[in-house]
Amino acid sequence: MLNNLTAEQRNILQNMLPALGLAADIARAKLTVFLPDSDRKFFNIYRQIQPLTLLGEAAADMTGQRVRCLEEPLVARAMQQNIAVSGKREWKLGIFSSFRVFPLRDGYGKCFGALSFDTDDPDEVMLRTAWEFLRNLPGGSVQQYERLSPEDGLMVVDAQKVIIAVNNKARHIFQILHVADVQGRRTNDLAINWPLVGMVIDTGIAESKQFFMHGRLLFMKVLPVPARPKSSCAIIILQDITELHKKDEELLIKSAVIKEIHHRVKNNLQTIVSLLRLQERRTVSDEAKSVLQDCIGRVNSIAVVHEYLSQQGDGMIDVGKVAKSIYQALVSSMLNSDFVLETDFATDDVLLPSEKATSIALILNELLQNAIEHAFAGRQSGRLTVRFNDSGSCYELLIADNGVGLPPGFSWQQSGSLGLKIIRTMAEADLKGSFSLTPLADGGVLASVVIPKGGVEK
Repeated sequence: MLNNLTAEQRNILQNMLPALGLAADIARAKLTVFLPDSDRKFFNIYRQIQPLTLLGEAAADMTGQRVRCLEEPLVARAMQQNIAVSGKREWKLGIFSSFRVFPLRDGYGKCFGALSFDTDDPDEVMLRTAWEFLRNLPGGSVQQYERLSPEDGLMVVDAQKVIIAVNNKARHIFQILHVADVQGRRTNDLAINWPLVGMVIDTGIAESKQFFMHGRLLFMKVLPVPARPKSSCAIIILQDITELHKKDEELLIKSAVIKEIHHRVKNNLQTIVSLLRLQERRTVSDEAKSVLQDCIGRVNSIAVVHEYLSQQGDGMIDVGKVAKSIYQALVSSMLNSDFVLETDFATDDVLLPSEKATSIALILNELLQNAIEHAFAGRQSGRLTVRFNDSGSCYELLIADNGVGLPPGFSWQQSGSLGLKIIRTMAEADLKGSFSLTPLADGGVLASVVIPKGGVEK
């Protein structure tokens, strides 16, 4: 389609592409770029874009299709005579729309294509401004122009700063601001007083800003046409963002409240941990001490999750960071100072919802407690490997030791251990995964929890 064009002509087209959608929105018209075909009886539709500022049924996109010249006589005339053409076009049986065609010219004035605006509700000023905006884009521009919506106010201001065109949404915004008859006013009069518009026209540089006007928060973007000093006109895009700003403030307040709640929960859990440790130190029974130590680890694991929630507040937890905190806390608190532990800890970056992260934290706590308490009994050194991996379709939590291994005839499925029951319940019921204990060749044990992603990323 582009083979018959020169390098300059292709550059002109590529320069226009990022702004075609905005031009269609400004004109409130379907925009079509036509290029000649190798067969002179046909045109190629290089690009077709529907406006976002019009509600209702959108016509089928004909981008890439080939059409006969006889079916588009206005396009054929514009390209053959290298002139702008306007007329009516029957887009459905007995239903006509306004059709404007502009020739696309290179630096030598040679026509190499055509651009059309097709609408049943034409606004001559808006349409002409959209075309002038497109054909006067800065050379080599790579800016992606943000498109409009039906909620955006749109105005055109001439070189004397007089508002010469206004869409219905802009009129509605000015009615709320108690400014009547906006069309024909200057943007620097007392009722409006927008010096930014004059500055953009003088400098030819697009600008935007937020400001309050009569108690409403507005966002305004001003685009010069053309984009050079002493522009002939400017496009003003106006949005009333008062309600959006209020919602943002409410969300910030709610987020701060949620973070504070998590912070207080963490503090309360740490208070419980302190009380349990105090009780542990005063307990004579070794069995009671062991039970209290297990409870301390479980409560502390949940507290770690709330600590990260108090920092983030978005409900998503970095499981790797939580795992490392739990791992470091247990290793420092459960091992004797003269025990030599070789550690190998690594996790992938995984963000999960807080309730799932809590289950994984509890599982990790139980597995680490079991490994530290039982694997190295009677030894002064050992090796502990911890992994949390994203393997594609699932997550894998792996904890391996080189300790004494499982007792003869031991079956973890039949064990009455509360810790193993917690692990199995969390893995299978909460995370929809599986848990296994496997003896290793060197006498140690590999604990594996496999968690399908479908069970945790919801």
